[in-house]
Amino acid sequence: MRDKGVPDSLRKKKAKHALIIWACFFLVTVSANLLVPFAFHLNLHEWTYSTTKGLIIFSVNYAGFFLILPLLLTKGWMTFKKPSFFLPVAAAAVSVVLWYPIHYIAAIAIIVYIYLHWRFDLSELGFRSKGWRGDVASIVIVGSLGFLLALSSANVIQFTFLPALSAASFRMFGNPASTAENLFYFGFLTERLGKQLNHYAVPFLIGTMYTLHELSNPEYWYEGLPFVYVFIGVTLFAAVYLWRRNIVATWLGDGFQWFMSRIV
Repeated sequence: MRDKGVPDSLRKKKAKHALIIWACFFLVTVSANLLVPFAFHLNLHEWTYSTTKGLIIFSVNYAGFFLILPLLLTKGWMTFKKPSFFLPVAAAAVSVVLWYPIHYIAAIAIIVYIYLHWRFDLSELGFRSKGWRGDVASIVIVGSLGFLLALSSANVIQFTFLPALSAASFRMFGNPASTAENLFYFGFLTERLGKQLNHYAVPFLIGTMYTLHELSNPEYWYEGLPFVYVFIGVTLFAAVYLWRRNIVATWLGDGFQWFMSRIV
């Protein structure tokens, strides 16, 4: 869906910037996951689970690419450099770096997003709604996917409400993948590419981009992550985002999907 009144040249420029940013992010991710241990003759398994690698990924990817760059490119340097904007962003950046050792500190990023939208308007990053009924429907659709996946792999049907609630709560408030990473992939990349490229092709492009970056991480290979499900899930998320253009509904849908996928 192309916004009326926005020149084609500006939409094309923003889409180009989004692809360049993702390409740089992917290069950094591959370097951190594979090239660094290869260059320094490190044990890949030990490096994958090391604190050093974690700090690199959380600092450069989560704080830099996922959080800071979308805000900087969207609001511009003149707004970004204001203390009332920069200082909260800095606090959010620290929170997404320290989320793993300090549980739920990443919730600071949620508070900062709410403040920044209230003060500076982040509607261009998906902080908006086209109607609550459609948003609720999108959350249910995404959650249903998680439930169907859980049913397909369950040997015994047994409902586990409290563990599912705990997993969903940590995903939403303790893991910045549900906030900063979702903002990067949907509120930033999907939003910009969706305004310039074919509306039906964009979800598959986003699904491919996300799956490629997951494929570069040996941790997911060690843990047997089903990459086909990752592609399907992210493609659906991108399609739903293009339908609603609401990053809050995406965040809620992500949490509901985690709840439903773990309740069985």
